[in-house]
Amino acid sequence: MIRITRMDRYIAAELFRGYAVVAAVLVALFSVMAFIDELGRIGDGMYNAAQAFAFVLMTTPSRVLRLLPFIALFGGALAIWQLARRSELVILRAAGLSIRRFALSTMLPGLVLVLLVPVLYEFVAPALYQGATMSRDTAIGGEGRAAQGFWSRQGDVVIEVRGLEYGRVPVDIRIYRLTPDAGLDSIMEATSADPQDDGTWRLQNARQRFYREDRVEYEPLPFDAWRPWWADDTPLNPPPVDSLSFSDLRGYIDYLADTGQPRQRWELAYWRMWLLPVSALLMGLLAVPIALMGPREGEIKFVGLAAGGGLFYYLGDQVVANAVLVSGAPPLVAALVPPLALAVVVTIILRRID
Repeated sequence: MIRITRMDRYIAAELFRGYAVVAAVLVALFSVMAFIDELGRIGDGMYNAAQAFAFVLMTTPSRVLRLLPFIALFGGALAIWQLARRSELVILRAAGLSIRRFALSTMLPGLVLVLLVPVLYEFVAPALYQGATMSRDTAIGGEGRAAQGFWSRQGDVVIEVRGLEYGRVPVDIRIYRLTPDAGLDSIMEATSADPQDDGTWRLQNARQRFYREDRVEYEPLPFDAWRPWWADDTPLNPPPVDSLSFSDLRGYIDYLADTGQPRQRWELAYWRMWLLPVSALLMGLLAVPIALMGPREGEIKFVGLAAGGGLFYYLGDQVVANAVLVSGAPPLVAALVPPLALAVVVTIILRRID
């Protein structure tokens, strides 16, 4: 077991400073881009600039999580490069510190991320994202207020939806048909509905009650399609991944499986959530050789190496994900291949420079 020394704590502190600087720059840049995107919605309903700013602020934790591997790479490289420029790394090497031992020291902040990221994904980022989306859609006049259920009427038809699961799946549905004298003609009940791309709802476990003069008749409906009158104006789109926690995303995947819908991209997102801290940890290790090349190669080449490493990993991850999903292989494979390949590359590089 490796004992944590004062040197390890000092290196970890420098790395956290590097992470903070890079996170501030990247998050600010992408937040400005998100705010510019929100400007196009200002003026719709009661949505204003203050609410747009609040939306961007509340979605910041999700933005940080998406950028985490690149924060680890750029922040780690910046911190280690600063150590090298101040000759502190030379002193540590002269004191007998090997590159391999130095790499282990840089893993301490990464191990903190491994413990922290699942907590953020389960309890913090999705809740804030859902609240931000709900507030924005309510101000605009969209479907955000429907999360706790809603009523709607057109002519002699009244629909009651008592809730939305995963931001998209209507549950506990009642569709009332009225008589011309405002009496009750029939009720169609369903446990849930599966919104289709054409706007129709596939009602699950549906049955219908007809109210006659002297009796009530029940008619089971093994399958029924019903089209809401608002379907063309306010479709129920799939929920953003950022709005779902680990448990919510797992539940949504199970729902898609139960209803026979494609679920591969959601499973890929689920496994990527779990592997995100591992990718960040490995990107932090990749920062070690990149930063050590910096003082020798110059600032421009150092920035190029860091940016190139991050871009290459991002593009490779996208290519692998698309190739695996098209081939029909398990999404877990698509999620595992990039970090495994990165682990091999990092190991080879560190052995060569030690």
